[in-house]
Amino acid sequence: MHGEAIERLQERFGSFFTAERAECNLYERDMGWLPETLVKPLAQTAPLGVVRPQSAADVGDVFRMAREAKLAVTPRAGASTVYFNAVCAKGGLVLDLNGLQGVGKVDVATGVVDVAAGVTWSRLERELAQQGYAACSYPSSAPGATVGGWFAMKGYGLGSLQAGPLKELVEAAEVVLPDGSVRTLRQEGEIPVHWLAESEGTLGVVTQLSLKVRRMEDAAWHGVFAFAEAWKMQGFIENLLKEESLPFNLHFSDPACNRQRFLAGMGNERAGNYYTVAVDALGAEAQVLRLRETAEKEAYLHSGENWSEEGEEEWNHRFFSLLLKRRFPGMLGAELWLPMRKATAYLEDAARCGQRFGREMMTYGHVVSRSHALVMTAFPAESQPLWPLLCGLGIVAQVQDAGWRHGGVPYGVGLWNTSYLSRLYQAEELTELRRRKAFLDPAGLCNPGKLYQAPLQLKPPLFSWAMSALALGAAMTSKGGAR
Repeated sequence: MHGEAIERLQERFGSFFTAERAECNLYERDMGWLPETLVKPLAQTAPLGVVRPQSAADVGDVFRMAREAKLAVTPRAGASTVYFNAVCAKGGLVLDLNGLQGVGKVDVATGVVDVAAGVTWSRLERELAQQGYAACSYPSSAPGATVGGWFAMKGYGLGSLQAGPLKELVEAAEVVLPDGSVRTLRQEGEIPVHWLAESEGTLGVVTQLSLKVRRMEDAAWHGVFAFAEAWKMQGFIENLLKEESLPFNLHFSDPACNRQRFLAGMGNERAGNYYTVAVDALGAEAQVLRLRETAEKEAYLHSGENWSEEGEEEWNHRFFSLLLKRRFPGMLGAELWLPMRKATAYLEDAARCGQRFGREMMTYGHVVSRSHALVMTAFPAESQPLWPLLCGLGIVAQVQDAGWRHGGVPYGVGLWNTSYLSRLYQAEELTELRRRKAFLDPAGLCNPGKLYQAPLQLKPPLFSWAMSALALGAAMTSKGGAR
């Protein structure tokens, strides 16, 4: 049916295009996994072909050729989420952006650097370090996550507590819109750059960002503090957030997470009995010293133990949270945008959820603003046979509900979280998002099937009923106790 379009793409892109089934099949999933029996009724994940553009002009040509052939285009780079943000929902073409490479020289006067969208955050850090600079923030998935991909997912992570989200650090973005035009977007204008940061790759393709960066710090201190009770840990964190000068990073873990981290080769065995907080201070020596003194004082006032001799090791493990997956045949979970003032209540609720279903709930989080944290709660899950996996999905919905009870909402939508759109957006906000989509992509070819509305099977009434039934099944089959 699309044979002519495939031939034209092959002619235009040569070895940077493939329609080979074996190769295309590699693009049918992201870091999450679900069996085909669940995925195929919801999404046409197999692309007809994969294009690997090397420039913005290449991306523009792909959009023009796809529009003529009425083919969907799905942008993809690191694919380091679990929501199918970068997996086809309507077939068509995958646009593999990893070939967009290059890091420019930092403009000393402005502290801005041009970075191609396919550059990983780890590579950017290495290349900036050679110039005496560092990124203001980066994701905990920095070894695999790309600059453009994290921008499209709003960009909250390590460093956001000090610097804010990535969209506030972007001076300009080179973007290819669905009509094939190459535009330079800024903070102001008919199409402000933050539209792309909130679109999860559905409004166009970012090919280059002009990013604010920082000079490498004069000093650094990495502390770790342990608390026997969650409310004491929360009080410690909340008092640090009242200070004028904030740490670069605040990361917390519950005892279950700490137990499994130790068994995966990170941290120490005693941490399995504590809630821990890693405090990372970077900057001028005087500033770092003040933060250290404040943290040690607050830990003492909240009956915390000072384990800062382990701080450097903890900092070196900041990108390895996903190593927990090696501990189990499979894992499921939910990532939440959670008010920090509700952390204790949520942790207790999540733990009760685990007890109810006989699963050990492991929770960790990065504090990314003075009020909120990105929190991940995960639990062991069977990938086969189908029934236990389905029950696990029911438990995920229960974790999402626990977050909602405490003011938390999903972080990221893609396909799988479209059921929660009413939690994520007010009606007028969702209307505005859809208006932007209609304005920039009236044909609906750019990453369709994501973000704006749920497919029938994921619409709230049916989804809620199904997840409640699966959760009931999980409770009935559970023998109780952590696995």
